[in-house]
Amino acid sequence: MLDKPRLENQKIIASLSADYGLAVSALEFLPLGYDSAAGVYRAQAGEQCYFLKIRREPAQALSVLLPHYLGAQGMEQVVAPILTRAGAPWGTVEDFTLILYPYVDGTNAWNTGLSDAQWKTLGAALKQLHATQLPPDLLRQMPQETFVPHPKWMALIRALHADIRDQTASNPFERELAAFWRAHYDEIGAIIERTTRLGEQLHDKTLPLVPCHADIHLANVLIDAQEQVFIVDWDEAVLAPRERDLMFVTVGGFVAEERTESLFFEGYGPTEIDLLVMAFYRYARAMEDLAAFAERVFAPDASDATRQDSVEWFKAQFAPGSSVEAAHRLDHLLV
Repeated sequence: MLDKPRLENQKIIASLSADYGLAVSALEFLPLGYDSAAGVYRAQAGEQCYFLKIRREPAQALSVLLPHYLGAQGMEQVVAPILTRAGAPWGTVEDFTLILYPYVDGTNAWNTGLSDAQWKTLGAALKQLHATQLPPDLLRQMPQETFVPHPKWMALIRALHADIRDQTASNPFERELAAFWRAHYDEIGAIIERTTRLGEQLHDKTLPLVPCHADIHLANVLIDAQEQVFIVDWDEAVLAPRERDLMFVTVGGFVAEERTESLFFEGYGPTEIDLLVMAFYRYARAMEDLAAFAERVFAPDASDATRQDSVEWFKAQFAPGSSVEAAHRLDHLLV
């Protein structure tokens, strides 16, 4: 979220005191991430810093309890959330949920990249995640892959696609997006339909399912001052084929070089990739990103800075080496 949530700092500080017993002396909003329903802050309490996520939509207990469990099992790369004094996964204030984490003083790998050793560490960490046997209580809470494209994003992109040719918005960013969309109208329509068709082909396949992070792009990988690797943001966790995560760390996802992919698999270990499953995930991700960036452009309460940023990201999905190109390229291998 690039725009600060409409929640007074003093109310946040009071909630942190009541739920976590923290005497917060400073609270700083951080304009990070592209989740339109979540804002993040840096909270200072004494000499200790914390990372605070505030969600405007209902949070899922699994997004807190899963990394908490993984951290307790010795997965060192997980930033485990802090439970409230009552043992609850989050605190609340008004219609918001407050999720607290230790603060990792570092930068995300999207900005810094990963060293050879860090790529191997990330591979080993995902292998450990995929091999984890979850306890029954957590297993019951884990959503399971259905290969049905995300209902919210699919409904949104279909609605926009149906109306975009008649778009007459006065906002310049909406007009810019609409013009670009019209120029790529047939391709976007093909992305929507191909996502659906690939999912239908997978409905009846029996595939091994493992715990997946499901959003393991490099912006969710942090590197601290000691060059340690940490994985954050478990909101999308799901039981799914391992390709759900491997999509992000193979060439065509968020990895540009075969050498980097090889380093990852040195840590992960040899594995066979199902190209049909990977193609579905590539198209589904491209569809969801396009829908999410478009939503921010047309959101009535979005700032011009957020709209401009979202238009640029929408266009970037069609650039050489982008997620859209990667989906098309993999799809050609299936023909």
